[in-house]
Amino acid sequence: MREKELAQILGESIADRRRRAGMTQEELAGVLDIATDTLSRMEKGRFSPKMGRLPDIANALHCSVADLFRGIDDKATDRASTIAYLLQPLSDEAQDTLVEMIALATRVMSKKDS
Repeated sequence: MREKELAQILGESIADRRRRAGMTQEELAGVLDIATDTLSRMEKGRFSPKMGRLPDIANALHCSVADLFRGIDDKATDRASTIAYLLQPLSDEAQDTLVEMIALATRVMSKKDS
């Protein structure tokens, strides 16, 4: 894969994840301490961020660095990855509690959709 193609994939992923997080370019640029124009060019695939910046971008978008290089074709898988990322800093007990809460919410919401 060529560098331009990789920059395009990464840029599209950043833009899509930013929008899904409900963030404007200005907000994400502020979190990353970069100019809005820089983020815009990055999202358009005109250039790629330095490798050292990828963890900052991933943290701001609540995903892993690897997720930034994946398309968001399967929204359920992407959401599961986001949940896994958010659970990481929690204790095993807290993680189990949240998984139980998600399971309960899923059962309740499934009944409403029926």
